Amino acid sequence: MQTDSTLRYLGAGTGCNPGTQPSTCAEPSGDEGGGVIFVSANWLAAYSTNGGSSFTQLDPTKIFPNDVIGFCCDQVIQYVPSIDRFIWVLQGPGGYRMAESSPQQFINSGGTAWTYWNLGVGAIGQPTGTGFDYPDTAVGNNSFYITWDVGAFTNGCPPGCTSGKVVVRIPVSQIQSGSTIFYEYTQPPDSALAWGSHITQDTGDTIFWAGHNQNNALRVFSWAEGSNTYFWRDRSIASYANNTLSAPNPDGNDPFLFGFPGKSIIGATRSSNQIWFAWTAGTDNNFPQDHIEMVTLDSGNNFNVVQQVQIWNSGFAFGFPALATNVCTGEVGLSLMTGGGGNYANHAVGFWGDFLVYLTTNSGSGANRWGDYYTIRQLGFSDFSAM
Repeated sequence: MQTDSTLRYLGAGTGCNPGTQPSTCAEPSGDEGGGVIFVSANWLAAYSTNGGSSFTQLDPTKIFPNDVIGFCCDQVIQYVPSIDRFIWVLQGPGGYRMAESSPQQFINSGGTAWTYWNLGVGAIGQPTGTGFDYPDTAVGNNSFYITWDVGAFTNGCPPGCTSGKVVVRIPVSQIQSGSTIFYEYTQPPDSALAWGSHITQDTGDTIFWAGHNQNNALRVFSWAEGSNTYFWRDRSIASYANNTLSAPNPDGNDPFLFGFPGKSIIGATRSSNQIWFAWTAGTDNNFPQDHIEMVTLDSGNNFNVVQQVQIWNSGFAFGFPALATNVCTGEVGLSLMTGGGGNYANHAVGFWGDFLVYLTTNSGSGANRWGDYYTIRQLGFSDFSAM
């Protein structure tokens, strides 16, 4: 097995306005398991059963009912090897829909057989009209995690809303059974500093997330499986360039100028006791182009800083990092954007420590928004035997 074949990368695309369909948004997510590749891109989804040689497109509005959740835009897909299930999270004006299907069910039904649960605004104690936006997911040893921003999207934060970042924890055994789920969640204001941030991939027995406390400290959150208490602590880091992001295309469009997710910590993964966080940073005397800052903490040693490193080049920008861990080797895989310096924005992948990345796209056009996120996944264990 080649170590670089155990991660799957999905690129990003230009942004769009919620409620506009069709759109040019990509913001793709996806995963692979049981002989199925399943991917999404804002309004659309598609699957392949022949290793990616061809894809069949799915329309979520034809699979799920037009109910109180509705459907608009952000989707996240993750395969959970321990229960042999794809989990599909779809955002709507009324909250989130979480659906599950096994690869065999997927194949037999042509991707249309799903058991689903609705997580409306009241699911985490919010009043009608509270906006939910920007989902992310992760898989632990026994839990599935969903996070999103509360008090966002088109509806905002009406009276009684408590805005911030929420993390929801659901036992994977209950998802596998396809029956009632009993979930726990954090209080959104506690993680207000983590607005726009993502949760750690390959996270094991504890989920982690982080936000900036000024530009010289991180607030790091942790929630262990089996515990009904989550914690946070601040850790000092070296100051990073916190000025306006900019990486213009040759046509004058600038995909970095859009304000969201900005410098939020959207790269996050766990490798043994090391917790890795990454975000897009600006320019200064040391970094003439926008770049990626990455910090590694030791969760087994009081969350002390192990290293603070940068992904940068003097001639062009890097940004929009996504991270995942090869659990066989502990290597950290990278998915990121590169552009600026007379170059159009494109997608690239690599492994930390190789000191090079590989372009996966060759775009010759641009837009004024890159998008919000990538996803990057560890290949499911059930697929290792095929390598």
